[in-house]
Amino acid sequence: MRRSRRAWEVFQSGHEPVGVSGQVLTSWRRSRWSGVDPARTEIPIVDVDTDSEFVRIASPVVLRAADSLTGGPACLALADAQGHVVWRWVSEPAIGRALDAQGMQHGSIFAEQRVGTNGIGTSLESRELATVFGPDHYVEAFHRWACVAAPVVHPVTGRMHGAVNVTCFAEDANQFLRALTRSLADTVSSRIAEHGSREERALLDAFVSGRVRTTAPVVAVTSTLMFADDVAGAWGLEHRTVWELVRHAGPSADVVVRDGLRARVHPLDGVDGALLTLHPDPTSAAVAPTPEFSPLEAAEADVVARTLAECHGNKSVAAATLGISRATLYQKLRRYRIAWAPDTSRAL
Repeated sequence: MRRSRRAWEVFQSGHEPVGVSGQVLTSWRRSRWSGVDPARTEIPIVDVDTDSEFVRIASPVVLRAADSLTGGPACLALADAQGHVVWRWVSEPAIGRALDAQGMQHGSIFAEQRVGTNGIGTSLESRELATVFGPDHYVEAFHRWACVAAPVVHPVTGRMHGAVNVTCFAEDANQFLRALTRSLADTVSSRIAEHGSREERALLDAFVSGRVRTTAPVVAVTSTLMFADDVAGAWGLEHRTVWELVRHAGPSADVVVRDGLRARVHPLDGVDGALLTLHPDPTSAAVAPTPEFSPLEAAEADVVARTLAECHGNKSVAAATLGISRATLYQKLRRYRIAWAPDTSRAL
C-alpha cells in the first residue's frame, strides 16, 4: 500500500509514477482528463430502478457468494451500465454505516468520469475486471477502501448491463476477491442470456433471418439494441442516430443514413424495431472504408460502386454495363464490401 500511495502522490504532483498497474495508471489519466478533483469527497446520487430485470436476475446470484466473504467486513453491490448503484448487501452493520457515510448507497454514481478511478467505474469504462486497492483510487477519500468489480456483458449481443462489485476495507483485501468477482460476473452474464428479453430474441432472430434473405448489408435496431453485419459495421453507424431515423420513418421508407448511404426500413412484427437493408445513394458512391486495398483495387471498387448506383441497384444491368458476369459482380461486391440494394424480387 505504501508503494501505491507514493505512486499516487507522484502522479498528483504531475510526474509519471512507477509501481502502479497499467490499468490504474490509464484510469488515473482518464480521471484527470475528466476534471475529477482528487480532493473531492461528495458522490452524486440519483433515483434508480432497484427492481430492474438486471437486479432481479443478478442479485440472487451475487447474494449466494455472501458465505464466501469471511475475511472481514464486506459489501456486495450491483451497478447499472451508467455506474449507478442499484443493489447493495453488507456483511455487518458497521461497514454499511461506513459506506453510507462515504456516499456509497442506492443511486450513488460511480461512473469514472464523475468520481475518478474506482472498481465500478473503471470496470465499466475498460470493459474488464478492475482491481482498485487503497491508493489506487483517484480520490484520496476512497483510499481506505478496496474494490474489485467486473462488467456484466451479454455474451451474444455484447450489450453492457452493469457491473458486479465487491468492496472491503483496504487492510482486508486479498487476491481471492478477483476470482470471486470474475466468477460472479460471468454467472450473471450467463443468467441474463438465459433470460434474454423478448425484444432481444426477436431482434436477433430478425437479424439472422434478414442476412439469409438478402445479400445487402443488414442492420437490425430497437430503441435499446442494434445488430449490424460486418459490411454495415464498417460504416461506423451510431445506434442513437439509426434509431432516430427509424422512429421518424414510415413502413418501407427509404432514408439517408449518412453521406453516400441509404437504407430501406422494414418494420418488425411483434417488437418496436426495424430491419434496415443498406444501399448506395444514387448521387454518391458508397464504399465502406477499406484501407487494406491497393490503389488499383480502390479504383476498381469505386467504378463498381458508381456503376451499381447509376443502375439503381440492378445487378444484372450493372454487370452488363461493366462487361462482367453477374457472379463476378457478386464476388467484387463482397470483396470490396460495397453496400448495394437488394433485388426487388428478393425484397424482405
